[in-house]
Amino acid sequence: MTPRRLLPMLFAPALPALLPGAAHAQQPGRGRGDAPNIPLAPPAVPADYRWRVMRNGSEIGSHNVSFIQRGAELVAVSDVSIMPRVLGVVVYRFEHRYTEVTRGSAFVSVQSRQNRNGSIVEVSAEAAPGAVAIRGPEGALNLPANAAPLSWWQPQRFGGGVPIFGTTTGRLMELRWSRAALPGGGAQWRCQGEVDATLAYDANGRWVAYSVIGDDGSTVSYTAL
Repeated sequence: MTPRRLLPMLFAPALPALLPGAAHAQQPGRGRGDAPNIPLAPPAVPADYRWRVMRNGSEIGSHNVSFIQRGAELVAVSDVSIMPRVLGVVVYRFEHRYTEVTRGSAFVSVQSRQNRNGSIVEVSAEAAPGAVAIRGPEGALNLPANAAPLSWWQPQRFGGGVPIFGTTTGRLMELRWSRAALPGGGAQWRCQGEVDATLAYDANGRWVAYSVIGDDGSTVSYTAL
C-alpha cells in the first residue's frame, strides 16, 4: 500500500457487498413427479469501476477495477496509474496492479505489483489452513486466518473485525474506522491511522465516492467516469 503520500492507499486494492457465491446452485426438488431440479444462473458479476483520480482539482491518473466470474470464484483486477505533470512533464510515476480472488465472501488470494518511479515491490498472499500466507518485502509471513487485503470495494471488511493487510507491504495495518448512515440506506466510512480516507457506499454496498488527505496536505479524490 501507499500510506498517506501523494497516493495514500488508494487501492487498495477491495467488492461491494455483492460478492457472488457458488456459480451453480440448484433449486431443491419438491417431491416425486415434480419437475427436475433446474440449475440457477450464476450470480451477477459486479459492474466494473472506472475512476478519474484528481488532486487539488487536477486530473493525475486513473483507477479501474474489473470483475470476472471464474467458476465459484470472483476475480477482481485493480489497476492504478498515476502520472502528475508540471508544464507537461511527468514528475512522478506510480503504477499498482493487483488481482484478488474471493469465493463467496471469503478471501482466497491476491497478487500485487507496485512500480513507484521504477522501484518495484511485489506481494502475494493466499488463504491457507489456519492462516493467510504472505510473501513480500519482509519475506514469508503468516497472518491470522481471517486477514484480508484493504480493497476499497469490500466495505464488509471495514470496522475493525477483519485484520487488514497492505497489498504493497504484506503487513497488518493500523487502522481506525467510523461509520455514518447516509440518506437512502447508504453508508459513509472514515478510515484513519496509516490511511486518512473518507468513502461512501450506496444502499447495495457499491462504492460511490473516495477522498484522502496526503502527507503534504493535498486532497486526492475520485470522480466516476
